[in-house]
Amino acid sequence: MGNTGVTEEECPYLKIYSVKRLRVYQLFFDSMTDIELFLLKDPPVNEESFPVMMSVRADASFAGPPLLQSIRYCSGGYNEGLPEFMQLSKHLELANRQYVRQRVSNPAFVGSRPNVPAYVAGAPKNMYRLTRTMEKRVARINMNIAYSWDTTPAQINARGVLTLNLIRILEMNNYIVDFRVFEASSEYQEMFLCEVVLKKPGQRLDPGKCFYPMCGRSFQRRVISRLKESMPFKNNFGMSYGRVADEKAVKALLEMDENSFYIGTPQSMGIVGRDIREDADAFLSRLHLSDRIRVPRYLDN
Repeated sequence: MGNTGVTEEECPYLKIYSVKRLRVYQLFFDSMTDIELFLLKDPPVNEESFPVMMSVRADASFAGPPLLQSIRYCSGGYNEGLPEFMQLSKHLELANRQYVRQRVSNPAFVGSRPNVPAYVAGAPKNMYRLTRTMEKRVARINMNIAYSWDTTPAQINARGVLTLNLIRILEMNNYIVDFRVFEASSEYQEMFLCEVVLKKPGQRLDPGKCFYPMCGRSFQRRVISRLKESMPFKNNFGMSYGRVADEKAVKALLEMDENSFYIGTPQSMGIVGRDIREDADAFLSRLHLSDRIRVPRYLDN
């Protein structure tokens, strides 16, 4: 280790490779706890690219709690705005229930429970049998946690609420969801890409665990910045900490397919932040979800 950051040998989460002229520094964390454990080891800073550590120096009004506290929030405890976040979620739950695909019971010769009136009448089909369930499919959701300077807290929270609501809708329709957040930025011919798994396929959704990386400003402005500061960049990434990376390039690097959903900035997803029902309809429309399943119309409820 030196003053140029970590190497692949020193950081098991890091993969460095080239795509044409682009040099990619890709971090993959299987959980938020992995990020916490890595950063608590205080990995060396690339002092050539980051002469000033903004993960430490950034003002609290911009970046939130101090770096060490922000790192420890990766394992839980962050609840600034969480009650309001959960309240927004409840506004959508009633409408969701009206669109759940129910398994229908049909009269049959053999079934799981008796059809008493049919049995008394002597009818041959005196049992009820549930219709078969559809084969489960895996859907991956990749959410870009980046947002522009003019994005409001209401928009950021709404995007988080709507992303978790998307997971619930998909699971109601027999999908198994793999949910990840990422941050991608570039400077000249180098790209930083950090991906974190928040929910594995078949794992139960934990809104509290997802809230911090989706909506906590200190996660992006301190935690992600600290990760960048340990990358062995060759360019002066520290001037701006990188610009938002090209969406098409990012999708290719994340290997997204037809069963994947890409969640971009609040503005790109049609989120205004005034009415969660209006934002929900716009959000699902941008994803073209109605092409796959029957989706709720929130403004109608």
